[in-house]
Amino acid sequence: MKKFVLFVLTFVLLAVMVAPVAAAPEAPVKSGIFSAIGKITALGENTVTIKVVAGNYLVKPYKGQTLTITVTPTTRYLYKVGTLVTPSTFADLAVGDPVSIRGRLKLDGVWYALRVTEGANLKCLLP
Repeated sequence: MKKFVLFVLTFVLLAVMVAPVAAAPEAPVKSGIFSAIGKITALGENTVTIKVVAGNYLVKPYKGQTLTITVTPTTRYLYKVGTLVTPSTFADLAVGDPVSIRGRLKLDGVWYALRVTEGANLKCLLP
């Protein structure tokens, strides 16, 4: 009987010590302003999917992978040829276009585009 009580007491103490570790919150999702450069691989109704070539610290883990970015009615579209930049629209985007996207990564993990610039120069970034 003493062995059983000692076993139960040990088990309870172990459970009490482990419980705070199990209840620890997960690491927070990063959020903030991002910059991504890549080629469009798909266009959805409210999304632009790119294969990431380069980007800031939020985007770097996705280099070489695809990233789906949500566009909103307030997203600005630009078209760049040389040094000339003109307004554009979502309808002007096409699969294969090089783009530069600046936006906001929210805490819910959704990437929102603030600006999409078609005509990004990827020559200096490609191996």
